[in-house]
Parts: sequence; C-alpha cells; structure tokens
Amino acid sequence: MGAFAPSTPDDIVGPAVDAENDFPGSSSLHPATGAVIRGLADLGVETLAPMHGPTFGGDCAAAINELADAYDRWGAAVVV
Repeated sequence: MGAFAPSTPDDIVGPAVDAENDFPGSSSLHPATGAVIRGLADLGVETLAPMHGPTFGGDCAAAINELADAYDRWGAAVVV
C-alpha cells in the first residue's frame, strides 16, 4: 500500500500479508484457498502483477507458495 515503483525484485508477499492483516476480511477465505493458490505455482508464471502493488519478476513460484502458506494459516481459522 502507498507509493511503490512499477516493478520490483523485492518481496511482494510480505506487504500483501501485512495488508490482509491490517484489513481483515478483505479477502474471501476458505480452507481450500491456499491449495488453489498453490496450484498456480505449477503454471510457470514469469511475472506476477498484483492489483495494488508493483509487478514482480523474481521467483514467482516461491512467492505464490509463500502467499498460499499465509492463506493456509488464515483459512485454518475459518469454520464452514
């Protein structure tokens, strides 16, 4: 959140996790959300383009898996 460069080689997952923690409920959480996101890592993505952040061209699979881990933690608290 805030001002950022159009692209970055730096961590994009940490700021995304911080934003979710700062604005709880802004994402739709389900116990399977992490698994669905983790499946995207297998697509060989070379650039991530988050809605409210800079593009990222580093290790996209690792970033996707890290984000999925965060959703696993949040989703574990969801009762369906």
